[in-house]
Amino acid sequence: MLAVALTLTLAAAPAAPPGAFPTAPPGGAFPWPVHRRALDNGLGVLLVPFDSPGYAAYFTFFRVGSRDEVEPGRSGLAHFFEHLAYRGTPAVPAARWEEETKGLGLEANAFTDDDVTAFWLAGPASALPRVAELEGDRFRHLAFSEDDFQVEARTVLGELARTGGSPDYRVEAAARALAFGRHPYRHPVLGADRDVRELASGYRAALEFYARHYRPENAFVLVVGDFDEEAVFEAIRRAYGPWKATAPAPPPVPPEPPLAGPKEARQAFPAAALPRVWTGWRTPGAGDLEATAAQLVLWPYLFGRLSALNRQLVLERGLAQSLGGEFQPHRDPFLFGCALVLRDAEAEGPARAAVDAAVADLAAGRIDAALLADVKANVQSGLLMQTDTAYRSGVWLVYHTALGGEPGYLDALMAAAARVGPDDLAAFARRTLVPANRVTAILAPASPGRGGAR
Repeated sequence: MLAVALTLTLAAAPAAPPGAFPTAPPGGAFPWPVHRRALDNGLGVLLVPFDSPGYAAYFTFFRVGSRDEVEPGRSGLAHFFEHLAYRGTPAVPAARWEEETKGLGLEANAFTDDDVTAFWLAGPASALPRVAELEGDRFRHLAFSEDDFQVEARTVLGELARTGGSPDYRVEAAARALAFGRHPYRHPVLGADRDVRELASGYRAALEFYARHYRPENAFVLVVGDFDEEAVFEAIRRAYGPWKATAPAPPPVPPEPPLAGPKEARQAFPAAALPRVWTGWRTPGAGDLEATAAQLVLWPYLFGRLSALNRQLVLERGLAQSLGGEFQPHRDPFLFGCALVLRDAEAEGPARAAVDAAVADLAAGRIDAALLADVKANVQSGLLMQTDTAYRSGVWLVYHTALGGEPGYLDALMAAAARVGPDDLAAFARRTLVPANRVTAILAPASPGRGGAR
């Protein structure tokens, strides 16, 4: 996979300066040139010229997320470090970091997902040399006491209370738990409820997690905007170059065995809410480029707003208030499916039957060629429409570089999506969207005799 991405996007480029990889040639789906370099310690550096006069977005991101929380009882640590990373260093305490970044006119934030954690600042490009100093210091010398740890543990617990109480969060969490028994994808990014409540007791475990995963060879610095590339690269080299890993490499992520048959669970929700049904299938991860491309096209075709299923369930029959969800590629096999918010409990049976019928039509090759063409065009144009700012362009590269370890994965995936045809979707459905590979989570008032998992 990685070799494919490199071949597609980085070959036949002009010679690069010492310490740099070749420049990606024009013509890929991503509309801006990506100049790939690396430091001697393994840190990747991505420099993206973008027409944003005087403005730039700066990301430091790590190929670590909830996927890497392999130790039992320690889920939620990746998201926890998104918070702890703002606790400061001996040279730049937290209050000074915030005062200085605001004084430079910078907006700052971070995000954590299953496969990536990213920290970003955006604002005047003239601030980039100081941004590199601040961020290099932050990740080389992050310091937090056990008291700091306890404070952030309470903050994260409050975030779980706000987010984890929603029915949509609950039903997706239930589907994950059904689909995965060993792999850390079984818990949400925020962590399992019990683990988050126990975070405060995990100070030593958290230090070890940070040392193992927040290391230069697992990190990238990405700059998108209007800047002098050589000057910014030199600032990054000075700030991050001395960084060395201080702990052994992390343990491997346990592989997940195939599902042993369809799984279903029903939960009662403690507050008034419309019934939810999350139904989906375990499908290949990003390493299978063709399967990932098929899913990228298939999700809007099967479940999107213009799909026959959405028209039938929401607009014509009124069985569902909404047909939602999304497809996001993951490093390892994950879930491909949809989230139904039903009109009422009686709509569950016919709505689920309609989903089954749509998948059966797909597997039989009954595919609307015109709709498929429109969906594929929208997938490609969506990338262009969502790379209209330095920050949004950076987010695309963050997520897709985390998948394949190289920025070229994004172009390789989009090229594969352009090749997807009706026969590919039908074959994918016959191979993957089968009952033995399906999980279904229902959130609704429990009916007599229908509680529990089966």
